[in-house]
Amino acid sequence: MYLQQGLVRILAVLMFSVVVSINYCIGQTSITTNPELKTLERSYWLHASLAFSQLGYWGRQFQPAMPGSSVEIKKAADLLCGKYGANRLYLLYHREVPLPEARRIFTDWKKACPESVELIPTLLLKMYDKAESPLYPDQGELKDLVKFFKENLNQSKLAIFDVYPNRDAGDSLKILASAYPGGLVRLGIQPNEPSGNSFTHAVQDTWSAFCHGLRNQEDWEQPGFGAGTLKEWVKERNSGTVKVAWDLIVVAWDYSVTKRGEYPGYDDACKNMPLPAGRNQLAAELMYRTAKKETFAGFSADLTILEVNSASSTHDGKAGSFYETLKRGEFYGGYYHVPFDEMTSLFRALQNGKWQ
Repeated sequence: MYLQQGLVRILAVLMFSVVVSINYCIGQTSITTNPELKTLERSYWLHASLAFSQLGYWGRQFQPAMPGSSVEIKKAADLLCGKYGANRLYLLYHREVPLPEARRIFTDWKKACPESVELIPTLLLKMYDKAESPLYPDQGELKDLVKFFKENLNQSKLAIFDVYPNRDAGDSLKILASAYPGGLVRLGIQPNEPSGNSFTHAVQDTWSAFCHGLRNQEDWEQPGFGAGTLKEWVKERNSGTVKVAWDLIVVAWDYSVTKRGEYPGYDDACKNMPLPAGRNQLAAELMYRTAKKETFAGFSADLTILEVNSASSTHDGKAGSFYETLKRGEFYGGYYHVPFDEMTSLFRALQNGKWQ
């Protein structure tokens, strides 16, 4: 009998060990299966027009974009909200098309997306020309656009996009903060950049930390490489009050000119390579383990960068670019498809309350 009791105790200990191993915890949360995973942000940022133009981005001297049709927007929405697993879309507009066309485009997105997917209008307020010119010198025009957004797209949230840190948007920011009290999102916030008093939510750029290291265990996870940097960035945001979603990466820098995947010294759409396989999963787990529940919003991904890099003639070309596949309703299978598939697989798993 004592032998049987001993065996029972041993089996109980072994079963406990197995359960602990299977339900490896991040903080107090299971990494494998947890209903709370369903509530995490799974967002993408992309042009509402499904077209990239330098107009309104680098200056006012460029040609307007050729926007997607209503049918093309519907096909894109079906992919993004379906197989690609989104529960939020940040729809960027930087006056690349005239305002009447912009209203048509945003209306099409509203019609095309299910109510379960939140649509957040996203504005650039200052261009990236040398003068950093305001995009809305006519404040009345900005107020009219905000009124349209509140009435037709999202009453409580609006995002401000900027990949340059600490730029003063002046009166334009004041107008938006007044229209969306407690509902402004800072999209593209940079590491170490203060979130400011106007924002309650942010999406942080992670590009350099994700890219730094050619191989995963041998390089990226080693001291002095990207994993350590990423962990420190998350710890820094833990001390704040703003909810932060963290950018997952598809496009990395050029690894061909360095031994261990160090920064090559340039960002070139003709040379940028796919993020190494497995990196998104490892980075997502690291961020989730490190983040405080109170400040961790979830994950996001910049699809404008995927569009620009995939459209390069050395990669997929204009006809095969990411936006073109969206408009045709085709799954993206181009040059960057491995990290893209990994990211969308993670989004679908989180949608079901699972990690992988």
